[in-house]
Amino acid sequence: MRFSIEEMEAAFTEINEHANPKLAFLGALSGSLPAIAVYFLFMEMGGLLLIMLFLSPLIIGYFARFVGRTYKVKHRISVGVIGALVYIIGCILLGLGPLYYLLVPVAFGVAMTTAKIKLYRVHEWAIEWEENGKLFKNKSAE
Repeated sequence: MRFSIEEMEAAFTEINEHANPKLAFLGALSGSLPAIAVYFLFMEMGGLLLIMLFLSPLIIGYFARFVGRTYKVKHRISVGVIGALVYIIGCILLGLGPLYYLLVPVAFGVAMTTAKIKLYRVHEWAIEWEENGKLFKNKSAE
């Protein structure tokens, strides 16, 4: 074993103390304002590349990552929904055709993936051990 039980317990406790899904949601909401402003910038430019459409979900995801610090998928779903809604608003603002609306799930995934914090190996192991019931085993018996 590469990490001791105490190290993994401390790492698991640390990431759970810092994770806050409500703040991630608020961060995504606050990130949606500059994200929509990016679409107004694209309107003024006249030209549009497909990769530019995913800049707004990236902004939303980074805001949510910075504020919420979540790692669980269920905590990041709301961030993905906000990213998808802002993408739809951007398609409406830019007057894009219906084929662009097929990329809404991609915008959802971009926002959700970007909102995940970077986990170190000790955090990944601690999460896996906790899911398997091997972590905090001694403390629950007391």
